[in-house]
Parts: sequence; structure tokens; C-alpha cells
Amino acid sequence: MKMNRRDFVRGAAVAAAAAGGAPKMVAEGMQPGAVVDATVKHQQMDGFGFSEAFGQSYGLWRMPEEKREHLLDLMFDEKKGMGFTILRNIIQDGGMAKGPVYKAVGEADESIEPVQGTWNWKGDKGQIWLMGEAKKRGCGRFFSTAWSPPAWMKTTGMVDRGGQLRTDMYPAFADYLAEYVLGYKKHFGIDIYAVSPANEPDYLARWPSCIWSGEQLAVFLRTALIPTFERKGVTAEIIVNEDARWTDLSINTILDDPTCANALKIVAAHAYTDDYTSYVPLAKRTGVFHQALGMGKRVWETEVSADGKNITNITDGVYWARLVHTHLAVDQVSGWLWWWGASMAEKSRGSLIGIDPKAGTFAVAKRFYTIGQFAKFIRPGAQRVQATAMPEKDVDLSAYHDAATGRTVLVAINRGMEERRFPVALKGVMGEKARMVRTSATESHAELAEVPVKMGGFRAVAAAESVTTWVIGQEFAAM
Repeated sequence: MKMNRRDFVRGAAVAAAAAGGAPKMVAEGMQPGAVVDATVKHQQMDGFGFSEAFGQSYGLWRMPEEKREHLLDLMFDEKKGMGFTILRNIIQDGGMAKGPVYKAVGEADESIEPVQGTWNWKGDKGQIWLMGEAKKRGCGRFFSTAWSPPAWMKTTGMVDRGGQLRTDMYPAFADYLAEYVLGYKKHFGIDIYAVSPANEPDYLARWPSCIWSGEQLAVFLRTALIPTFERKGVTAEIIVNEDARWTDLSINTILDDPTCANALKIVAAHAYTDDYTSYVPLAKRTGVFHQALGMGKRVWETEVSADGKNITNITDGVYWARLVHTHLAVDQVSGWLWWWGASMAEKSRGSLIGIDPKAGTFAVAKRFYTIGQFAKFIRPGAQRVQATAMPEKDVDLSAYHDAATGRTVLVAINRGMEERRFPVALKGVMGEKARMVRTSATESHAELAEVPVKMGGFRAVAAAESVTTWVIGQEFAAM
């Protein structure tokens, strides 16, 4: 089989992750299947999240109160649920206002600037409500994306079905994004952590969309958005490029511009593919963004899901957990987001939790819990540390250390149909016991018996088709 450049780079990266930096000293008497060295640090983690765009926040709002509170806790509360820390919003543009989602909830949202110079702060009630609820539960990073500029700024005069931003409207769109950040702080007390000017600029969609090349975005950023943010004192991060596929071609074009390279701290892409099989090979959704990482930029994966009939079982959950693992442990991603958290698309694979506001029912997919095995325990500010990538057959392992709490987190994914056991040797890890939490075919974040840490290590058990997290440190009992 012919090997392309990405396959070669991926193989080299996996080999380096497995072999590089392993500590020379291991626990006495242990021949480790895994070695975790918390003194060898990699990227800092920014968090995990999802979106409730296109009216899904309204659907959640309209759930019966008791169930709504339960779902909010389940998604955002670190102790009661999975503790997701990033919420991605759509900057409302007036598109698809009469679509089926909005009809289902009886609401539609217009642009914050429906006509040039006229500002509307009366809409977006669902997302504003949800940001408030998420903040109460510890989710502090709100990231907002423009699927499209307002219709009056575009070449087509329409929000939906592509088109481009008129070049004479570059200053107006920059002002629009700046006023969005400033206005949400002034009117609603919401701090917007980051803004993305373009959602999937490489994809012509029937819904709100806008086509940009990397060269066009670089010009817009350099001549309009960056100076406008500086002039108006907007401190929100600017994120690009959010292409539909996991590619850095346009990102590299933007970073080749010195002004953009100096101003941007975060780059992003989605992880969709043209392959619509149930379990697309992970190599089609992954890859290392060498130029961005070499320039010290943080990489985020900001949207992924799958088309087709919903799959809610553990096989699906393990597949997506392995994608998280590959993005974090190989591609050095710092932030990772699913598409919809709780949505009314119950029969779709696009949400983590399917809800029916009218019936007052919901169903949680296993992928919510397997992704949560990372999200709940790897908090913003933690760093990925050196760990043996594959300590046993069918097992993927990664590790993270949080200097603020002293906790070390290990996550093991067993994609095989047999239980795997292996010793783990620890270096730079403090603690006498490990909290053990597992999601499998019969368990959803099950709290298991604590594992003793002796002589600098412990014995790990990874059940068949499961994701297991171990938390080591003096503070873990408070979680």
C-alpha cells in the first residue's frame, strides 16, 4: 500500500509518543506495561465542550424543570456531571429563522445588527440563558462563531447558501464582531472568551454560511479585525480557521502573515470527512498541525459528529474516545468540542444527549460518558505529560498533570473485546491511591474501588470495550 505524507508523519508521531521521554527509573520490582512521567510536560489543556446552536438551547430551556436542571448539572457541573468547560455559540445572523428547529421551539433570532448602524440586543435569549446556567455550574469559557455575516454585508444579499463578505464591508464586519463581544458584556454580563469570524469557510452549505479563502481571511484579519479589536479594547481571542475537515492549509496561509501570526494564539479545525461509514478511520479525522505548533499556537478541534442513524452503544463511545485520545496525545490539541450537547435531533448522531421537550424525555448516548472520562477530570490549565501510548494490546493511554491541584489523571481506552491488565510505573506523581472511574457497556461513569499506589506504581485493569480514568493525588477526593 502506498503511504502518503500524512500517514508517514502520523506513524512517526505515534512512535515518538510511545518511546520518547520515558523515565529511566521505574518502580522497583515492576516491569511496566506503562510508564507515566509527570516531569515531562507537553501542551496545556484549555478544556472540552460542545454547542447548542441553531435553537437547541431553546429546546433544553423548554424541558420540564426537574429534568432540565438534571441535564444542566450532568453537562456542566464538575461534581454532579461531566463538567464540560467550553460552550460554543452561534453569533445570530437571522438565517434559517423559519426552519424546523425554530418552529419546534417557537422562537427565531435576528442579527444583532439587522441594518447597518442599528443594534438589536433583544434576541438570542436561549443562548444567553444557557451561558448563565453553564457559568453557575463552572463552565467559564464561551466561544462564539459567525456562521455568516449579516445579509446586507454579503455579495449575495443572503445569510444562507454561501456567498462572500463584500470587501468594502470588511470594516463593518470587524466592527460587528467587536460590538458583539462588548455588547454581551455590557448588556448581559457575559465575557466572551474567543470569537471565530468564519464557520467552515471551505464548505458551501444551505444553512448560514460564508466562503473564505485563507488569503481573504488573512487580509480581513490584518486590515480590519485585529486593528478594530485593538482600537476598541476587545480582549477576546480570535480563532481561525474552523474548516470542515481536519486540515491546516488555510491556517498556514494565515500564519504566514506576520500581523496575523503575532495576534493569533489559537487555531482550529473541525474533524468531518467525506467518508460516511459508521466508523471512519481515525487517520481521516486527525493529523499534526506542525506549523501552528512550531509557532507556539494552541490547536483546538471545535466541531465533530457523524451523519446517519444515531448509535448510542459503547462501541460508538469507544470510537469517539479514541478520536479524543488521538487529537490530544498525538496531534497535541488543547481544546476539544463535540457538535451538539443536548439536542432535539434524537435520531441523529450529532448530539451527545437526545431530548424531546414536548414529551419531557431524554436519552444519553455512551459517547457522552466516554468523552466525559476526559472532560470531567482534565481541567483547564492541566498539562498532558509523557505516557506510554499503548501499554497493552488494544489499549490507548494518555496522562495529564494539574500543578494547581497536584492531581495526575490517566485515561485508558480498551477497544478490544477482552479485559487487559498492566502495571503502571509513575514518576513525578504524588499520591497513595488512585480514584478509578469507568464507562463500559454496563457502566456509565461508575465509581470503582480505589487502587493503592505502592512503590511508585499501581496495577491497571481496563475492561473490555471501556474507557477508564484514574485520578491520583491528595485533592481527588473532593471532586
